[in-house]
Amino acid sequence: MTVMFTESRLNTDPIVPDWENIELPPAWPDQLKLNTLSDLCFLFSKVFGRRARVSLPEGMPGADIVPNYMLQEFHHLPNGYYSSNLTKGYVTSFDVVMLGLMDQAKLVVTKALEGVDSALDVGCGGGRVANGLMEQGVEDVWGVDPSPYLLKQAAVSFPGVKFIQGAAEKLAFPDERFAGIGICFLLHEIPPKYASIALSEFHRVLKPNGLISIAEPSPLQINESSFALVKKYGWRGLYFKLLALKVFEPFVDAWHKRNLSQWFSDHGFEIVKDNIGMPFRHIVVKKV
Repeated sequence: MTVMFTESRLNTDPIVPDWENIELPPAWPDQLKLNTLSDLCFLFSKVFGRRARVSLPEGMPGADIVPNYMLQEFHHLPNGYYSSNLTKGYVTSFDVVMLGLMDQAKLVVTKALEGVDSALDVGCGGGRVANGLMEQGVEDVWGVDPSPYLLKQAAVSFPGVKFIQGAAEKLAFPDERFAGIGICFLLHEIPPKYASIALSEFHRVLKPNGLISIAEPSPLQINESSFALVKKYGWRGLYFKLLALKVFEPFVDAWHKRNLSQWFSDHGFEIVKDNIGMPFRHIVVKKV
């Protein structure tokens, strides 16, 4: 089954693929036999070795719409977000690495959109923010992500959400389609130029006074000294600083350096909340 990417600025919503029944081609990590020492050692060499460019398997649906900047092994994940087996483990293990605090981040993101009638989870990954939006009572919830492997897992786990393949900077929805947008740990993975394009798209698909609720890595873990972090947050402060320094995030420095107040204002938004905590920063902006 071929997943079509529809041009934006249409008058209708995109068709939702039957992700549960789509057979995705195996990526190279899926072909490893991890019960053999040789393949297990090879995988570990990829995890701890030099980052390589993601290889999209032949026949993968939507390969032509995956942005080039996404073809990187974020978080030291071999072949990035493009394999069935490793992304399945990533979805379940990321919250463990984050010491259980991603559930808190996703709750904060979704709680800020309580009461809206429609919402879009951009960079939805395994779909947990989208599901959280449904739990907040949002009736019309969509999720969009460039990885069909993550979308398949999301659709199986949360069948009440409509998941489509796409990139943040080119959304296949009509103008003023949603009352809210939820984003969790996405914008720091997008180069500044494309993040600005994405923000313009968010403005386009949001209704007047629509909200974006955003959770991104805290700048404190980069900007503060280890001593200051330990003093304020204990061992967790040091842990998240080391994690931020070691995990492969090619665009995170540019994200932290951005003047967010000016950036949002330039794209037609005003900040209504900005809470810098540890390990995430929660921002809510309103379309003006």
